[in-house]
Amino acid sequence: MKKNTLSLAFAATLLLALASCDKKDITPAPNMVGTGTSTGPGGGTTPTGPAVTVNADITTNTTWTAANRYLLKGFVYVRSGATLTIEAGTIIKGDKDTKGALVIEPGAKIMAMGTADKPIIFTSNQPKGSRNYGDWGGVIITGNAPLNTSTGRQLAEGGVTTTYGGTNGADNSGVFQYVRIEFGGVAFTPNNEVNGLTLGGVGDGTTLDHIQVSYSGDDAFEWFGGTVNAKYLVAHRTFDDDFDTDLGFAGKVQFAISLRDPSQADQSGSKAFESNNDSGGSANLPRTSAVFSNVTAVGPILNPSAAVYSPQYIAGAHIRYNSAQSIMNSVIMGYPTNILVDGGTTAATIASNGARFKNNIVAGALTNSNSTAGQRNILYIGPALGISNLTPNNSMSSDSSAWGTAVGPITWLKSSINANRRYATADNVQLLNPFSLTSPSFVPRTASPIVSGAPASFADDKLPNSFFTPVTYIGALDPSNTTASNWLLGWTNFDPQNTDY
Repeated sequence: MKKNTLSLAFAATLLLALASCDKKDITPAPNMVGTGTSTGPGGGTTPTGPAVTVNADITTNTTWTAANRYLLKGFVYVRSGATLTIEAGTIIKGDKDTKGALVIEPGAKIMAMGTADKPIIFTSNQPKGSRNYGDWGGVIITGNAPLNTSTGRQLAEGGVTTTYGGTNGADNSGVFQYVRIEFGGVAFTPNNEVNGLTLGGVGDGTTLDHIQVSYSGDDAFEWFGGTVNAKYLVAHRTFDDDFDTDLGFAGKVQFAISLRDPSQADQSGSKAFESNNDSGGSANLPRTSAVFSNVTAVGPILNPSAAVYSPQYIAGAHIRYNSAQSIMNSVIMGYPTNILVDGGTTAATIASNGARFKNNIVAGALTNSNSTAGQRNILYIGPALGISNLTPNNSMSSDSSAWGTAVGPITWLKSSINANRRYATADNVQLLNPFSLTSPSFVPRTASPIVSGAPASFADDKLPNSFFTPVTYIGALDPSNTTASNWLLGWTNFDPQNTDY
């Protein structure tokens, strides 16, 4: 998705900054190499077969086995009519020099069915301790589901020759489950990027669950249109955005976690959520109307009064360009601003109940002399589109016409109908160990407001039981923390820098 490069103004206690960094040449931060143990690197059996270089199109049904290691060189396309099957426990590496990437084209399928004890792993070809953001391209899955472009079609970003999109909302691109994608994501040029996992026009006949993207050099997950649903997603130490939705994406996501590295962020402004209808903020249909529930998004700020983090961080959720994305039953904590609503048309969509933010916890936003109490929890910039300067001001809630019956964003956030809760610091949320970069725990403590406060609610027409699993807790993890309920166990790895592959 085309992203505007924001002109950012920042002082120590303000939201943004003038500093920038180049994602194409990132030196690992001192804390990038962790010393803790991961929650479970998995990996299956050690490969015994030969190393297999893959540098040509896949045009017939093909199986990659766990007995071999595979090296992607350049763009490897699975062409229409072909199915690529990947056995549980298989390790696939991306070549650094050619920025290897795997592209599933419309009409093709990927059947990547890992397990909790044998995840499928896409990772860097560099030795442990030397891996970095953007070591290789990433995984791109495309299909024939609807987009909101004028032609209903779109050329993939990042130099890929694939065009995707169509009219089949039930399109099936295969199965992608228990998969890790590490050190991928490349910004070849501005607005010409490959993400950790790119989903273009993917239909809801596709199965996506238990996917971790770590150290992506651009977004972790980005959806361009489509209807595909997903559960159990992890975005770890992403450089740009964790969950980016564009071009009419209308799918549903439940149970997701994101964890940020305070020292690493993108010059375009990094967020947990970024959502756009399209780059022009049009009313084109289908509307970007994704629904996320039970997300725990952990930002870079532990202590708002003594924050040390990259000035490129903007917000936990940046809803803009006429998007109608909804976030429910979730936790957003530790961002300079937790919710940024950008543009009058976006605000009008919220006012008409087209986009919702309900039953959430926000915590740990910045406070300073230029804000009223809690104002950093939600920031409204408007009414114009295409804002290039997000410097906060003292009239952020004055445009009542854009907000309908809500006189401004603070009123909307605090409304009893929306049942959101606000806390001064991220520590008030009382998760076990959310800020550890190599051995985190996102489980609520017994004193957490997740445990003691109002339960999650699924009494909303945006949360149909046909997909969403009704639970009583807010955020991604069950407070009971049993082996059965902690869906992170076994297959995730929060220290891939030090894992032998």
